[in-house]
Amino acid sequence: MPAVAVARFSAGSAAQRIWTRPRRKRAETVIPAQVAAGVAGSQRRRADTPGGDPRRRSARMRRRRWPMDLSYTPVEETFRARVRAWLAANLPESSLQRDLPAMRAWQRKLHAAGFLGGAWPKEYGGAGLSPMEQAILNEELAHARAPQVVNAMAIWWVGPAIIRYGTDAQKERFISPILNADEIWATGYSEPSSGSDMAAAKTRAVRDGDHYVVNGQKIWTTLAHISDWFFVLVRTSADGPKWGGLSVLLMDMRSPGIDIRPIRQIDGGSEFNEVFMSDVRVPVANRLGAEGQGWEIVSSALVNERSGIAGSIRFDQALDWLRTTAREQHKLGDPRVRQRMADLATKAAIMRWAGMRALTDSLHERMNPHLSAAMKLMSTSLVQEFSETGMEVLGPWAALMDDSHLAAGGRWAKQFLFDRAMTIAGGTSEVQRNIVAQRVLGLPRK
Repeated sequence: MPAVAVARFSAGSAAQRIWTRPRRKRAETVIPAQVAAGVAGSQRRRADTPGGDPRRRSARMRRRRWPMDLSYTPVEETFRARVRAWLAANLPESSLQRDLPAMRAWQRKLHAAGFLGGAWPKEYGGAGLSPMEQAILNEELAHARAPQVVNAMAIWWVGPAIIRYGTDAQKERFISPILNADEIWATGYSEPSSGSDMAAAKTRAVRDGDHYVVNGQKIWTTLAHISDWFFVLVRTSADGPKWGGLSVLLMDMRSPGIDIRPIRQIDGGSEFNEVFMSDVRVPVANRLGAEGQGWEIVSSALVNERSGIAGSIRFDQALDWLRTTAREQHKLGDPRVRQRMADLATKAAIMRWAGMRALTDSLHERMNPHLSAAMKLMSTSLVQEFSETGMEVLGPWAALMDDSHLAAGGRWAKQFLFDRAMTIAGGTSEVQRNIVAQRVLGLPRK
């Protein structure tokens, strides 16, 4: 039996250890031996499936489990106290939503305090925090309802990808401006003709000496209209499986041939854009990783975005918000409302424990895209359930928004409209279900 390693988690005041025992018998496996008549034949390695037999990989992951220690070390407790004290003295009074100068200033303040790019190497401007310290920081920011930083796309996706796959020159050039919010980044994955199939990207990048010439279109690109750089997925080869011909380029948004068109949203905002590229020249030196490595890079970036436990704290806050709304509407005594709230509270607790499991993987330097897909699937559906319940509790008042005289300030209406996109952004729910079905349950692709 392999040696047992211990992973620590935050769970309120709990100090007991919860141990996950290793599975000893194959009969106990989560995957039935015969899910369907054709399952056995579907387990052969496929040329179009990166990484080989999904069922075998899942079995390996199930055999390797780690216990969870819910206590903190004195060093971690000291770090939490420092974060709380700093937030108490520096937290902005408002959410800063759509106030870009204020969001930029807030990000710079976080960076100066050593609370941004927590796990990034110190030599590139990061804080050099341990995974546990980063988790504590994320929790405290969520508990304090701290505003979003202006360069969130770069913090979640671009920066970690450059640190992992970039050259020393790329790290030196891009990491510090990301942390300081001197350069804002957008990410270009989705295309109008590809739907949910990100690997079907058609934006072409053709080699021309020391440059790539890029032609194509991206859509639903967040904050492209204010961004300086573009982390863009392009097709550099049409040979082999579709995911094998993809690469990532770091594109200057001021390059000739780029046309950005904002998309008007149902809530009145314009955070999303279409980006058209016509003969845009990008230096080969701005390719991230090897040619054809784009699928791996983008997949790892999405895992970074989907993992963690801070999101579960947002659900706890949404539950408080929902409870306040029900109290204002004199519906706390309604058994139907109470049952819905109990159901949401249960699901929020499940998400918290799933986040702790993801943190276990991080502490043991293991990337688990299957878990991140399941978490993304459940969390985005839960977000929508919260906003739908809030609208139902408000009744006819739910149609109004942005009015301080309304129940809950009229915030549920705006949240409801925004949350419609949550099961699409970052990978649709249909895609996540396919990942779980094929790579966790071992079901056939067709």
